[in-house]
Amino acid sequence: MLSRLRSFFDRLSSRQNRLLYGTVIVMALVVSGINFADIMFLKVTSNDQCAWRPVKGDSTRLLITDVVPGGVADRAGIRNGDYLLKIDGREFRDGAQAMRIINRHAAGDYATYRIERDGRQFELRVEILKVVNIAYLAQVLLGVGFLVVGTIVVMTRPQGRVQRMFARYSVLALLLFSLIDLNLSYSDPRWKIYLLVGGFVVARIFAAPMFVRFFLRFPAERPLLRSWKFTTALYAVSILCVLPFVLQPVLRLNQLVYNVLAPSPYAFFFGGLGVFAHSYFRRVDRKRRRQLRPILFSVIVGVLAIAYTVIIGVTRPFAIFLEPIILLPSLLIVSVPIAFGYSIFRYRLMDIDLLVKRSLIYGVITAAIAAIYLALVFGVGSLLGELVGQEENRLLAVVAFLIIAFLFDPLKRRVQSVVDRIFYRDRISYQKALLEFSQELPRLMELDQILASMVQRISSTMRVEQAAVVLCDGQHGGHCVSKGISVEHCDFRDEPGSLLALLRQTHVPQSFELLSFEPEHYPLIARDKQQLLAGGVVLTVPMFLQDRLVGMMAVGQKLSGKVYSQEDIDLLATVASQAAIAIENARLHRSELERHRIEEELALARKIQQGLLPKANPVIPGLEIAGVSIPAQTVGGDYYDFLQLSPTKVLVVVADVSGKGMSAALYMSKVQGMVQMAAHLYASPREILTHVNRRIFDGIERKSFITMILALFDLEKGEVTICRAGHNRALLGTNGNLEFLKGSGIGVGLEHGPVFEETLEEVRHPLKQGMLFFLYTDGLTETMNDRDEELGEDQVREMVLRHRGLHAPELQQAVIADTEEFRGSSEQRDDLTVVVVKVR
Repeated sequence: MLSRLRSFFDRLSSRQNRLLYGTVIVMALVVSGINFADIMFLKVTSNDQCAWRPVKGDSTRLLITDVVPGGVADRAGIRNGDYLLKIDGREFRDGAQAMRIINRHAAGDYATYRIERDGRQFELRVEILKVVNIAYLAQVLLGVGFLVVGTIVVMTRPQGRVQRMFARYSVLALLLFSLIDLNLSYSDPRWKIYLLVGGFVVARIFAAPMFVRFFLRFPAERPLLRSWKFTTALYAVSILCVLPFVLQPVLRLNQLVYNVLAPSPYAFFFGGLGVFAHSYFRRVDRKRRRQLRPILFSVIVGVLAIAYTVIIGVTRPFAIFLEPIILLPSLLIVSVPIAFGYSIFRYRLMDIDLLVKRSLIYGVITAAIAAIYLALVFGVGSLLGELVGQEENRLLAVVAFLIIAFLFDPLKRRVQSVVDRIFYRDRISYQKALLEFSQELPRLMELDQILASMVQRISSTMRVEQAAVVLCDGQHGGHCVSKGISVEHCDFRDEPGSLLALLRQTHVPQSFELLSFEPEHYPLIARDKQQLLAGGVVLTVPMFLQDRLVGMMAVGQKLSGKVYSQEDIDLLATVASQAAIAIENARLHRSELERHRIEEELALARKIQQGLLPKANPVIPGLEIAGVSIPAQTVGGDYYDFLQLSPTKVLVVVADVSGKGMSAALYMSKVQGMVQMAAHLYASPREILTHVNRRIFDGIERKSFITMILALFDLEKGEVTICRAGHNRALLGTNGNLEFLKGSGIGVGLEHGPVFEETLEEVRHPLKQGMLFFLYTDGLTETMNDRDEELGEDQVREMVLRHRGLHAPELQQAVIADTEEFRGSSEQRDDLTVVVVKVR
C-alpha cells in the first residue's frame, strides 16, 4: 500500500505536487485555526484561581483547595476546605460540568458560588478570569514552525521523497499539536465536531509514527524504513494509543490509564529524536555533523521542554489555573523547528537551494540601481532647474527634468540587463532559445527538419551531449532523431508498464536521475529501464497534442553535472508543446499534399469512368432512350450502357456493384468489358449474364457482388427480353398502367454457376406503341431525406406515373428533380442511375 502511494506521488509533476501539498496545508491551517480560535479567543477556559477536587462518595459538591493568596477567590472570601455546591444557582455532577457553567462568563464577570463551610451554607460573588494556556500556545507554535519549514521545503523540491515526507509530517504535526486539546460542546455545529475530532484522530494515528519514519530517512537512511513489518507495528501501536481517547465516552476508562496514554505522542517524539541522535553520532561524517549541530542542540532543548511540560501536567494538573507562569519554559520547544529551518536553508540540507537568498540579493541590487537612477535624475534635474531659474521658469525646469530622465534611462536599462544576465543567465538564455525556436518552427514543414531542430536546440541550450526525440503516435510511430544516443536505445514499445504508458498516464516529465541507484522505485518494465540506462537518459518529457501522446524528448546528464532544475523542465515542456503542434502541422501538410494528389487521381479516374459510359443517348427509330448515372463520390460503382447489336437490336444494361468509391468503380469497368464482349457472343440476356458470372466469380472478393438487369429490344420481332440478376425490379408501363416487372435471379459473383443459372429467369413482352420501361439502381429507391425517411419503390412508381406523358429525357430529368427535392439537405449516400426507354 505504501509503495503504491509513493509511486503515485512520484508520478505527479512538480506543479501537481505543489498544488496537492498547498491544498493540504491550507486545509490543515483551517482545521487548526478553528480549534486555536476556540481555545485562545472564543471559548477561553475560565479561572477562579483555586482548585476543585472531587469528594469521594459525594458527587454533589467539590472540595476547594489551593486558593491563590490575593487571587479572585481569596478576595471573594473563599477558603481552603470549603465545599462548592452550586454555581449561579445551578447544580453539577462533577468538575467538568462546573467548568462548563463558569466558562459561559466573560472575563471580568462575576459568578455566584454557593459555599458550605462548617455545616453552614452561604453565597459569594467571584470574579471570573480567563486562562492564557501557555503550554497549548507553545505546542501550536511548534506545529506552525514545522509547517512553515515543511512548506518551504516541499515547494522548493516537490519531487523529492524526503522533502515530501518532511512536509507530510509538518502538516500532521500542526494538526497534532493544535488539536491536542479540544474545546467542543454539544452546542457546536455537527460539521465542526466531525472536522475537529476527525483531524484529532488522523493526527494522533499518523503524526507520531511519521516523525519516527522521517528520522529513519534523514539524515541517513536506515534499513528499518523499508521494513513493512516495522512500519505496520509502528502504526498499530499508535492506533492502540488513540483508541482510549475514542472509546473514553463508552468505556469510562480509569483516569490513571487516560493520563498515562495522553502523552503517548511524546514517546514517539522522543523515539524519533533518539534515532536522529544515533544517526548523528554513528552514521554521519564530521563535516555534516557541523551542519546538523543546531538541530541536535534544539532537540536537547526541546526534549527538556517537553519533559518539563509533561511532568508539570501530571504532577500539578491545576498549574494552568494557579501558577501559569511556571509553564513558560514550554515555549522552548519552538526552538526545534527554528533549528530545522536554519540548518536546512543555511547548509542546503535536503537539496534545498537558497533561492530566497539569491532573490534577496537580486532585489537589493535592483533597488540600488533604481535608487541611483532616481538620485541622478532628481539631482541633475534639480541642478539644471537652479541654473535656469526654477522659481522664475517652472515649465523649463520640468522640461529639463524629463530630458535628464530620458537621457539616463538607457544607461539604467543597460545596467539592469547586466544584472539580470548575472543572476538569471539560464532564464534569459532559455527565453532567447524559445523565441528563436518559435520563430523557426513555422518555416519547417518536413518532419525530419523539425526533429533535427529540436535536438539541436535542446543540446545547445541545455549543454547536453545526449538528446533524442522519439515519436510514438500512429502516424509516425518509431520515428527518431537523436544525438549521442543510439537509435536502438530509443526503441520504446507501447505496452503495459512501459515508459510510454507511464507518460501517457501521468502527462508530466519523468526524472530518472536515481535509476541506477534505486531501480525498484521506478514503475517500469525491466526492458525500458535497461534502455534508459544504456542510453544515459536521465529525463523524459512527453509531447502531447490535446490528450494524444505524439512522442517524447529524452535528454542525458548536463555537462555541468547539475540536476535539471524546474526552469529546465519548464523549458523542455514548452518546447515539447510547441513541437507537438509543429509535428501535427507537418502531418497535416503531408496529408494535404496527399489529398491533393488523390483528388487529382480521382478526377482523372472520374474522367476515364465518364468516358466509359455512353456519351449520348442513342437514336433508334421506334425508341426513345435516355440514361444518367450520378455517383455518390468522385467515382462510383453504378454502370449503364446501350449496345446496338444490329440496326433493329439494342441491349440496355444497368448494373450496380456493391459498395461505392474506387473499388466499386474498378469492378464496374471490369464488368462493362465482359458484358460488351459477351453481348456479341450470346443471343439472349440470360446467356450473357451466365457467361459474365462464370468469368467474374473467381476474380471478385467474396464480400462483393454485382446486380444487373439486361433488356434486349428486338424491333424486327417486336418484343423485349428482360433478365434480372438480383437487381431492382424495373417498371413497365402499358395502357395507362404502371407495374413492376417480374423475374427472379441472384447477384453476379455470389455463386459459381448452378444456383445462379437455376434462379435466373427471362421475361418477354411484346412491344407496343406508348410502352414505357423505367430501369434504375437502388440508389434511387434508398434515397434518404434529412428525417431519415426512405424514398421507396411506391414513391418511385408514383413519380414515374406522374410524369409518364413526357419524352424519355424529360421524364428522366423530372424523376431526378423530384428525388433531389425529396432528399433536401441530406447528402447523397449511394450511386444513382436511371434509364428510361419509351416505344414510339
